[in-house]
Amino acid sequence: MTVISNLPPSDSEGLSRRVVKQIFSSIGRCRFHEEKHFDACTALSGSGPAFACIFLEAMADGGVMMGLPRAEALELASQGACSGH
Repeated sequence: MTVISNLPPSDSEGLSRRVVKQIFSSIGRCRFHEEKHFDACTALSGSGPAFACIFLEAMADGGVMMGLPRAEALELASQGACSGH
């Protein structure tokens, strides 16, 4: 996800927004926001992987509590979460 600061008002603002959005959309999703929202955008999009890791670790902890070795529990949790099975 790419978040870009709103462009300053101009006669070519619409064209500029389309060009910038097209460039960044080629590598993923793209949104324009006011700079006052950048901290929230960074926290949401940047923290996602950490929450996923905490979730997988909690799943593995459950497997360990049920008697599985930690390495196997981590593998099962990560493969199950990634494959949807």
